[in-house]
Amino acid sequence: MPYSLARQPFPPAVRHLRLAERTVLAVAGADSYVRVRLVEARPGELAGFIAPGGGDHVRVIVGTPVGAPVAVDGSGAPIGEARTETVVDHSVAEGWIDLDVLVHGATGSEAGVIGAWAARAPLGSPAVMMGPKGSVVLSGAPGEVVLAGDDSALPAVRRYLGMLGASITGHLLLETRFDLAALGVVPPVGLRVSILNPDPQRPSAALAEALSALPAPTDPLERFVFACGEQSLVAPARAALTRWGIDIERAVVKGYWKR
Repeated sequence: MPYSLARQPFPPAVRHLRLAERTVLAVAGADSYVRVRLVEARPGELAGFIAPGGGDHVRVIVGTPVGAPVAVDGSGAPIGEARTETVVDHSVAEGWIDLDVLVHGATGSEAGVIGAWAARAPLGSPAVMMGPKGSVVLSGAPGEVVLAGDDSALPAVRRYLGMLGASITGHLLLETRFDLAALGVVPPVGLRVSILNPDPQRPSAALAEALSALPAPTDPLERFVFACGEQSLVAPARAALTRWGIDIERAVVKGYWKR
């Protein structure tokens, strides 16, 4: 039976959390991946939270890298720079959620408020989390997969690999300089892995070229495609789906960021 994708919307939710732990998972040049554990600021903040899809994500707003409160408007809604992060793991019963934050820049010169906050805010610093707005849930077992992503997509790739299991076959295309093992990305033996060198002037260009070079599937209904990276990846990824006879509604193609 071919796989299916179900898109499920969730009601809006705003949750108040605090930074409880941080772990530097891997470093590549001036960039790093930092896992932060956020815990409930008060009991019940995570009540009803679910994230069943491989790419489920939340929006996070923080105060400052020194731990200042999150700014709010006249109605009490949080304001400030929001960053979208893939859910790594969570426990509603224990009141925590883990996020892997891609931090650009060396310590003390991180780009953006959230990167600096993830890297060096004092433990206990407040954060506000919103979402997920919805989930894309994969059911069934695809005959083959194509997973393509840059650094920003690595947490989602890791979740999909865990959900799909060790017996999957297909292609894993990653445009990254990070040590995959340090990030917990362990490709099954049935995947053909291509590690592509990022070009800062043409982000996701290598991914687009590698996608375009893949052979067509034997059965389009059996190939699941996840392709996420810089916004320029979306058009060539959609073109590949059309060429392969795969409906866009049966794939996950997104621009996670824009240069």
